[in-house]
Amino acid sequence: MASPDRSGTGPEPAGPGIGGTGVDADLLERLLPHLAESIMVLDADWSVKANLAPPGGLIGRGLGIGLHTLEDMHPDDTVQVLELGAQAFTTDPGWEGSMVVRMRRGDGSYGRYEITATNRFDDPVIDGMVVRTREVVVDDGDVATGLDHTGLVETLAHVLPVGVVLLDPAGRPVFANAAACVLLGLSAVELKRAGLAAAVAPADHDLLATSLAHVGATAGRLTSLLHLDAGDVEVELTLSSEGEPVTAVVATFEDVTERRAAEHEMRRRAECDPLTGLGNRAWLLDRLRDLMGAGAALTVAYIDLDGFKAVNDAEGHAAGDALLVAVADALQGAAGPEVEVARVGGDEFVAVATGRAAADPAALESSLRRAVAEASRERGAGSGASVGTAGRRPTDLPRDVLRRADAAMYADKRRRRMADPA
Repeated sequence: MASPDRSGTGPEPAGPGIGGTGVDADLLERLLPHLAESIMVLDADWSVKANLAPPGGLIGRGLGIGLHTLEDMHPDDTVQVLELGAQAFTTDPGWEGSMVVRMRRGDGSYGRYEITATNRFDDPVIDGMVVRTREVVVDDGDVATGLDHTGLVETLAHVLPVGVVLLDPAGRPVFANAAACVLLGLSAVELKRAGLAAAVAPADHDLLATSLAHVGATAGRLTSLLHLDAGDVEVELTLSSEGEPVTAVVATFEDVTERRAAEHEMRRRAECDPLTGLGNRAWLLDRLRDLMGAGAALTVAYIDLDGFKAVNDAEGHAAGDALLVAVADALQGAAGPEVEVARVGGDEFVAVATGRAAADPAALESSLRRAVAEASRERGAGSGASVGTAGRRPTDLPRDVLRRADAAMYADKRRRRMADPA
């Protein structure tokens, strides 16, 4: 029997186990607790495809499949890692690079770890970036710049009164300050794992996704208003990104619920008649501009109360005000959903009809007259109404159609006086 070749020139006999190492799946499981470093495979989106690490993870907390690799990175190092990582994923297969970063351990403290990345997207089995991580032991005399310092990014973010979230170019959170967590109703870990969409109302998901995709692809700044999923809260979201390609996105959240409510109330007061609650002339002009800008067919009715001065003179201004309120309520009730009413002067009202209501000016006039007569009768007054209508013309501005309706109203008033000189 021939003896085995021990000269070193012949092929070594293949051993059992994975790759001839003698390590099978059972032995590998027993050896995992003794690993001094972890080996991960990341896909092009920085998500973990595979993770070979001691039980509980090298940092005392495992990083699950599908999670983002920057989840436990120190905020000060996150931007640097994002920048270097963005370059790493554009390298050719075989490229290798390393850096030392701070990562959060399971007990909340930070340690220094050397991360070495190797581009193996050329390997059909690996098809990803191989990342090896090992802890770096720092002696007392060793200079560990920044290790004992409070992180600048973290410190600034936590003292800001607005919510701050740092995201990668794909829009996945890698850091969130305390204000953001409180406002969004999610912990930092929940935000990192579920993403910003988990905190935003479903109706605004598309707007959020579109905004994140835009600033993640091209450096810029976008501001939008979103509603949160928890409670009736409106926030102003500002997304900012820099670099070519973009390496990170900063999102700031500010609760604008009270501010928006105050703005709405100021706008309401500026556009609302305080006595009747109807829109005033400013509101009417804005509404006509909107309708005309949208190309809507419309009819405008100008309404003037007859005999109102006599009510004021005989019964006082309080009675006159009560009549105006009653008429306003009656006009709104009679007009229907396709007619909006505004008070534009002392005893003058304007109704704007769209849709089917605009197609029959005579019926509109009749319903408005009846409403005024019934409200006046209920108040014990004898007031009626002069009404004039005008349809919109293609070249009209708001003042044009209002002027024609006003002229038609005065023509109607003259006819009524001639018919009843008393």
